[in-house]
Amino acid sequence: MATSSFLLHHIFRQQHRRSISNNSSVRSLNRFLRTNPRLNYDSGIQREGIIHHNFSTESTRPFDSILIANRGEIACRIIETCQKLGVKTVAIYSSGDTRFCKHASMADEAVCIGTGPEVKNSYLLMDDVLHIAKSTGAQAIHPGYGFLSENADFVKKLENHDGNLKFIGPKSRAIEIMGSKSESKILMDAAGVPVVPGYNGSDQSELLLFEEACNIGFPCLIKAVSGGGGKGMRIVWKKEDFYDALQSCKREAANSFGDSAVIIERYLTAPRHVEVQVFGDEHGNAVYLHERDCSVQRRHQKVLEEAPAPGLTQSLRDRMGEVAVRAARAVDYVGAGTVEFLLEDGTEDFFFCEMNTR
Repeated sequence: MATSSFLLHHIFRQQHRRSISNNSSVRSLNRFLRTNPRLNYDSGIQREGIIHHNFSTESTRPFDSILIANRGEIACRIIETCQKLGVKTVAIYSSGDTRFCKHASMADEAVCIGTGPEVKNSYLLMDDVLHIAKSTGAQAIHPGYGFLSENADFVKKLENHDGNLKFIGPKSRAIEIMGSKSESKILMDAAGVPVVPGYNGSDQSELLLFEEACNIGFPCLIKAVSGGGGKGMRIVWKKEDFYDALQSCKREAANSFGDSAVIIERYLTAPRHVEVQVFGDEHGNAVYLHERDCSVQRRHQKVLEEAPAPGLTQSLRDRMGEVAVRAARAVDYVGAGTVEFLLEDGTEDFFFCEMNTR
């Protein structure tokens, strides 16, 4: 529960800054806290509909020391939160960043992990990160975002550790499943989460994929199974263009992700991209913490986020939040994550797109 307590405090700070009103999802969060048997609740105070906790005392703070496996702005934000919690921080830095970079200077202790400027020679050295954490007495590792934050192999190393080192984030199984477009769709469909109609099987023969695309209808969307960041996606407007688009998508997927497998989906011509923030603990509980609209994109990359998402009815907000929680529970999710939906504009029909496990 220590992992969840640490992240809950961070969520409270962010939500308080946004001055969120006392609506149903905030009440759900408060109810979640009241019923959680392990959270020390004596120091909580009610303010703007949200229970705030002070974990700064030795008896209630989740960890005495954590290592931050990141750099820059995100590392600085984590260090600031730890300072308010009274938690010691250990920073890592590359020789390219130097000992005098901001995040290393802010931390209680800083250790050089490798040479710069390529992060594969420093921040991505998993065994070195673990060695530094153990040698400095850190009790947990916070990955921030990027780098090792969605690396299931790194999380497995921590899960298979001697038990004295925690990963502040989701379990490796959740990262693996949600990192695969095909596996995540299969699991979400089984959990009753609406998914875009399409094909996500293991048979990758071109003829079968073409037949499946014809069954789905055009336009359709070809997506890399291991894709992300807008890469490995092709819109096919007519069947005559399918094979060229498929081969192009597979090449890009193989070069970018080392995996050429794809799925085929019905292409929604005018969707909105709406994300829901979720949070789960280590006891199977989960809550949603509002939504944001990320429809303004360039080459499938978000340019602008707007929160709350405009033009949604309260019933639709509630329904999307409840479905997002269902998705999180389906993978036994721990920590903060984002469930992304495609909302057909002008309707209240929405479909699971993916989940960011960070």
